[in-house]
Amino acid sequence: MKQVNQVGKYTKKEDRLNAIKGKEFTTPQNKTYIFDFNKIGNKYTFLITYKGHTMQLKESDFNTTDTDKLLSIMERDIKII
Repeated sequence: MKQVNQVGKYTKKEDRLNAIKGKEFTTPQNKTYIFDFNKIGNKYTFLITYKGHTMQLKESDFNTTDTDKLLSIMERDIKII
């Protein structure tokens, strides 16, 4: 919870990621996934858990690709295995 004098100030990236770590999100195509992240040095890798399987992504890949597309690729790979 932010204090009154902190409203409008910038937050650290790690604080924002910790706020959504472990939470469940639903995409527009009604697919549900759980978000997690790891920090290695000064780089972040994002972990998406979907239907019991985890996909590890670079931060830039996660930010530039539609989440539904990522989950459909992951779903296709799960069916192949």
